[in-house]
Amino acid sequence: MSNKLSYEELEKRVEKLEKELLERKQAERSLQEERDRAQRYLEIAGVILVVLNSDQTVQLINKKGCEVLSYEPVEIIGRNWFDTFLPDKDRERARAGFIEIFSGNIDSIEYFENAVLTKNNEERIISWHNTVLRDQMGNIVATLSSGEDITERKQVEDALRKAHEELSKFSRDLEKIVLERTEELREKDKQLIEAERMAALGKIANRIAHELRNPLTVIGGFARRMSEKTPDDDPNKNYLKIMMEEVLVLENRVSEIIRTGDHKNELVMPNGKL
Repeated sequence: MSNKLSYEELEKRVEKLEKELLERKQAERSLQEERDRAQRYLEIAGVILVVLNSDQTVQLINKKGCEVLSYEPVEIIGRNWFDTFLPDKDRERARAGFIEIFSGNIDSIEYFENAVLTKNNEERIISWHNTVLRDQMGNIVATLSSGEDITERKQVEDALRKAHEELSKFSRDLEKIVLERTEELREKDKQLIEAERMAALGKIANRIAHELRNPLTVIGGFARRMSEKTPDDDPNKNYLKIMMEEVLVLENRVSEIIRTGDHKNELVMPNGKL
């Protein structure tokens, strides 16, 4: 029996190889189409998409990610993500989260926020949603993160927070001022009431003094006339003298009251005359 293939067998084997080659080319074409389609999806996505290898290097990043970072893809692919594109203040915290993901503990850091550093050395705040990519054996081989640039939103939130704090402070200060002014007005009301009371009493005293002055003048006049006509040895002479002295004292008091009443006829407030 000959080991050589017959022409027919050789022809069949060639046809089989050609068929396998065609199927492989079709499979490769389909795979490439799927890759191209996936890449187009990545390019038109409105969020950042980043795939990181286990060594923390960038395996893939979409157009949006390049735009946010202001780098070309060739400047990003293969670079250590944390050492190159994160500021010092966020680097180790984010790296620790990445290590947690590769340990399988993704639930605790499915959502993450940190700053990234652009080519212009500008910081942008990104909110990340993270998941893992596994091989056929189920081993984690990479991470896939979708990120949204929330820098402007954070700035607005910070501005609103500061405005709220300033408004709260202004409200507290205003309340304090209102309380102080209320207390001042209450004190001025007391002073006004007291001034009005004293003015009223002054008017009454002034009126009474005016009413008393005329009778006292008459009494004093009669006492002096009677004293002039009374002999020195008359016992009543001394009483008339005492009467004139007391009338004089009363007249002086009445005059003083009248002068004081005229002076206080106006209400005076702490900040001026009313």
